[in-house]
Amino acid sequence: MGVLPVGGFVCNMPERDFDSIYNDYSRLVYWAAYRVLNNRELTEDVTQNVFISVLKNMENIVVLPDAQIKGWLYRVAVNAALDAKRRLGREVLSDEPVGADVVDSGSSPEEQTMDNIVHAAVREVLSAMDDIYREPLMMFYYSEMSILDIAAALNITEGTVKSRMSRGRKILARHLSAKGINYER
Repeated sequence: MGVLPVGGFVCNMPERDFDSIYNDYSRLVYWAAYRVLNNRELTEDVTQNVFISVLKNMENIVVLPDAQIKGWLYRVAVNAALDAKRRLGREVLSDEPVGADVVDSGSSPEEQTMDNIVHAAVREVLSAMDDIYREPLMMFYYSEMSILDIAAALNITEGTVKSRMSRGRKILARHLSAKGINYER
C-alpha cells in the first residue's frame, strides 16, 4: 500500500504492480498501436516495447491514478507506433485485421465478406481522417476509453471530446455512405 497525502489527510492507495497494469491496459495499448500500424507483428513489437517502458518507469507509474496511467499508456503506444511507421519508410503495411485467422462459425461466408468490406472501408476512412477526429473515435471504440479518460489523455474538455466524436462520426458516415455502406453508430 502506498500512502499519499490528500488535502492534509493521509490516503492509503493500493500500489499497482506490473501484472495488474499489463492485465488492465494491454488491450488499450495493442489497439492504439494497431490503429496506427494496421500490422499485427509490428503492433505486437510496439506493445512489447511500451510495456518495457512501463517496467523502466514503474516507480513513477504506480503512484498515478488509473486515468493518468491509461492516458500515458495510450500516448506512449501511439508515439511508439508512429515511430515504427516512420522507420518503415514507404513500406506498405498489411491491412489484415486482428483475428483474421480465427473463423467465426456463427456467420455465413457472405456475412463475413460484408464484415471484411465494412471493416476495410472504416479503416480507410479513419486513416484519412484528421487526427483531432480520428483519435477520440479510436480511443472510444477500439481502446474502450471513457469520455473522461479521453479528455484527460488528450488534455481537452469532455465537451470537446464529445464534439469531436460527433463530428468524426458524421465524417465517417458521409464517406461510408459515398461507398454505399450504411453506417449507424
